[in-house]
Amino acid sequence: MSDMITAFQCKLQLWKSQLEQDNLAHFPVCLSISTTISGTFPCSRLATKVSRLLSEFERRFSDFRTQHSGFDIFANPFTVDVNNVPHHLQMEIIELQSDSGLKSRFQDVEIEDFYPLLPPDSMPELRLHAARILSMFGSTYLCEQMFSIMNLNKNKHRSRITDDNLHAVLRVATAQEIKPNIDSLIRGKRCQTSSQKTKQ
Repeated sequence: MSDMITAFQCKLQLWKSQLEQDNLAHFPVCLSISTTISGTFPCSRLATKVSRLLSEFERRFSDFRTQHSGFDIFANPFTVDVNNVPHHLQMEIIELQSDSGLKSRFQDVEIEDFYPLLPPDSMPELRLHAARILSMFGSTYLCEQMFSIMNLNKNKHRSRITDDNLHAVLRVATAQEIKPNIDSLIRGKRCQTSSQKTKQ
C-alpha cells in the first residue's frame, strides 16, 4: 500500500514537470485534442490541477513518510542497511541477516507468514516491530472483508433480511477464526443434581 502511494506521488511529480514544459506524452486524449483544436492546449491549467493533487496527496499521506524506514525494515530485513536501522533493532537485524536458514525461509513464504517463523525466544524487538507494522494494515483488510460478507448476504435475492439477521450473519462470519476453550467453559459450569429423592 505504501509503495503504491509513493509510486503514484512520483508519477504526479513527473506529470507536473512535463506539463509545465507543454509535454502531453502521458495524456494521449489531451494530446489528440491539442492536435485538433486551433491555438494552444492549456497545459498550464492541467499542471496546476496535478500540482494541487500532488500537494493533497502529500498532506493526506504525510505519516507514510515518517513510517517509511519502518516499512523498509519490515519488507526487506535481509537487505536493509544496519546503520540506518534504529539502535534497538540493530543487533537483531545483524543476527537475522547472518542466518542463512531464515534467509531461505524468507524467500519461500509470504512476508506476513515469515515473522511467526522466527525462533520464539529470539529477536523480540524485531517481532514487536513486525506486529506493529502488520497491525496498521490488518484493520483495513478486516473492514473490506466484512463489507464483502455484508454485500453477499444483503442483496436483491434476500430482500427480507432484517438488521438483526444481518448482524447475526456477520457475527458468525467473523468468529470463524475463534476457537472455543472447552476446558474453561466446563470449569465454569456446575453439575445440576436431580430434585427427585431416590426411592428406598
